[in-house]
Amino acid sequence: MIEAPRRDPNGQDLETRHRVRVRAVATAIADRPTRARRFEVLPEMELRGTVRRRRAAPQVPPPAPERAGHRRLVAALVLIAEVAVLAAVLWVPAFRVRAVTVTGTRLLDSAQVVKAADVSQSIFTVNGDAVAARVRTIPWVESVRVTTALPAGVRIAVTEWTPMARVIRGDNEYALAARGASLRLTAAQAAALSTVPLLLDLRPPALRTSVSPELISVLGTAAANFPSIFGVHVVAYEWDATGTFSLWTSAGWQAVLGDVGVPGAVAGIPGQLTALSVLRSALSFTHPTFGYVNLEDPSAPAVGGTPGLPSQVSGALLSTPAH
Repeated sequence: MIEAPRRDPNGQDLETRHRVRVRAVATAIADRPTRARRFEVLPEMELRGTVRRRRAAPQVPPPAPERAGHRRLVAALVLIAEVAVLAAVLWVPAFRVRAVTVTGTRLLDSAQVVKAADVSQSIFTVNGDAVAARVRTIPWVESVRVTTALPAGVRIAVTEWTPMARVIRGDNEYALAARGASLRLTAAQAAALSTVPLLLDLRPPALRTSVSPELISVLGTAAANFPSIFGVHVVAYEWDATGTFSLWTSAGWQAVLGDVGVPGAVAGIPGQLTALSVLRSALSFTHPTFGYVNLEDPSAPAVGGTPGLPSQVSGALLSTPAH
C-alpha cells in the first residue's frame, strides 16, 4: 500500500519544502565569508608568566686530559722501530750487492766495467745515475744503463763506441771512434778489428796534427758506404810526407782527397766522394786499370797510375799486432 505524501493546509508537499529549506541554509553557510580568529586580551585582564620545567640534557663527562708525556713516548717508540727496520734493510747481508752483470761489451773487459761501477753497498742505496756516470769515465763507453734486481743484483748495459779507424802509436795500436774516443788494443782485439781501416801518418813531426773527431766520423761513414757504392773496402787512410790525405782500397787504388787540415776540407769530403761515384760508368773500381783518382778538384777528377798498394801501406798492414 502506497502512502500519499503529507501536505500542509495550502496543499504543498511538506517533505519537499523541508529539503529545499535545508539546501538553502547549507548554501548560505557555505557562501558566508569567514574571519580569521584573533587572540584578544581584554584591558581588564592581566597576563602573568609561568615557569615551564624542561627535561635536563644528559651530562657528558669532560674528556680526560691528554698526557703529553705519553704521546711523546709513543712517537719515540715508533721512530726507534722505523730506524731499526731501515738499519736492518741496509745492513742485512741478503740485500748487499753480490752479483753485477755486464752486457754489451765487445772490446772492453767486463771486469773493468765492474771496477769502475764500484757497487758493493745495499741494493736499496744503489744510485743508478751515479753508477752510470762512473762507468762513462771509461773513454770507450758511449752510453750506460743501470738497473737493479732484488734481492742483490745490478745489471749494467754498456754501449761501446763503434771503431772507425786504427792507428799505430809507438809499439801500440789504438782504435779511434767518433768524438775523439780511443782505446788501446790488445793483440786479440786488434785481430778482431783487422777489417777496420788503418790510419798511417807519414807526415814529418813538424806537420803532424791531432786527428780531429770530425774527420774520423766522416771517414767512418765513407768506409761503411764504400762496399755498396764501389764494390771494394777501404783498407787504409794515409797522410803522406807532403800532408796529402788519401783513401786506399782493397782493389789497390787510392782516392786522393788533398790537404784535409785546411778549413772546410773535412766538410767537403762527402762532395769529393760523390764526384768519385759519378765515375762508376767510366771506371771499373773492382778491377781497376788505374792507381789513383785525384779528387782535390771534384769538378775535374784526374785518373792515372797503376793499381797496387804501395810498400808503406802493405808493410804497415802486415806489421800491425793483428798480424
